[in-house]
Amino acid sequence: MIYFYYGTDTESARKKAKITVDSLLVKKPDATLIKIGDEDLDAGKIMELAGGQALFSSKYIVFLHNTFDNKENKELILKSLKEIAGSDNIFIFAEGKMDKTALVKIEKYAEKVQEFIKSAKTLDKKEKLALIGEKIDFFEFADALGRRDKRGLWVLFQDALAEQVSAEEINGIFFWQVKSMLLAKKCKTAEDAGMKSFPFQKAREYSRNYKDGELEKLSSELVGMFHEAHRGNIDFHVALEKFILSL
Repeated sequence: MIYFYYGTDTESARKKAKITVDSLLVKKPDATLIKIGDEDLDAGKIMELAGGQALFSSKYIVFLHNTFDNKENKELILKSLKEIAGSDNIFIFAEGKMDKTALVKIEKYAEKVQEFIKSAKTLDKKEKLALIGEKIDFFEFADALGRRDKRGLWVLFQDALAEQVSAEEINGIFFWQVKSMLLAKKCKTAEDAGMKSFPFQKAREYSRNYKDGELEKLSSELVGMFHEAHRGNIDFHVALEKFILSL
């Protein structure tokens, strides 16, 4: 399994990777953490970690940082993505700016890919939502909605409330996921939907958890909720909780 964080804001990418590592260690306390920098990598090490198992634990959690700064390391990892993704061990990357060709390959195999950009002024809506990851995990929220996991989504919602995440941000995550599922359901290809291949296929799978007309209804509810809350007619957080419980 691969979690890949990258971008010009390397500090945030590394911070997010560390949060992921810490979270996994809580969930898998018997796992062994291995940290690898740009000078610690070779083909033997990659294949050993991809196929190996810790002596006294069930899994390795491998944290790699700045490994793509080295051209040889980059080529080695890209060639080994299939083996890494198929491993029982978990690989978390914190890297700098990535080229499009490499990202296409990574997105094909990664469980999660997230970019961090320094200047917030240049972010589009989707990228701004992704940066909520400093307080909550954008993708956990979106995936729970996609799976139609009412209980899991409610628990994440309570965590978001504790972190004082705004209702607008949560509503935005929900709307983004519903829109993605609608596009994936209606379009034949990722290109037609204006999406990348991996998120397109994921959204298409999630869309099967909803009957015909349900996604359109959810989209309309989220838009209506946003406007009603800003008119002062409803409590936005309460409305979001009701939305979750109605799934």
